[in-house]
Amino acid sequence: MKIILAEFEDIILNFPQQIREIAVAEFELKLMPDKWSKKEILGHLVDSTFVNYSRFIRAQFEENPQIYYNQEEYCQCGSYQDTEVIQLCNLWHSLNRQLLFLFQQIIDKKLLMRTCNGHSLEFLMQDYVVHLKHHRNQILAQ
Repeated sequence: MKIILAEFEDIILNFPQQIREIAVAEFELKLMPDKWSKKEILGHLVDSTFVNYSRFIRAQFEENPQIYYNQEEYCQCGSYQDTEVIQLCNLWHSLNRQLLFLFQQIIDKKLLMRTCNGHSLEFLMQDYVVHLKHHRNQILAQ
């Protein structure tokens, strides 16, 4: 878990500046009408943080809560394509700093084996960081 948390912390520290270095036109470009722009991918990561935060909170006091969401609908309803880049980046950064703090609290309280959606919180933490890295790479790709 130390490696995962270190990777997560590194992304939180560096990703916002990397986003700010992307030209707005490139960040908002939709290669196809039915595909997300890099900006919408960042919005998806915001949604993912919100949903996962709820998972990690509720799994501490509920037995195996079932928390899912419709990624496409969330992204569309969030209007991320029309959100100011800095505002969206700051939201992502703040939410993920809090999620990292929550991960550390769960580890300290020895709650890694609690479950949500049939998976341990340890698995969900690792999966969250893998998912984040995948989409970060999409956003940073040339």
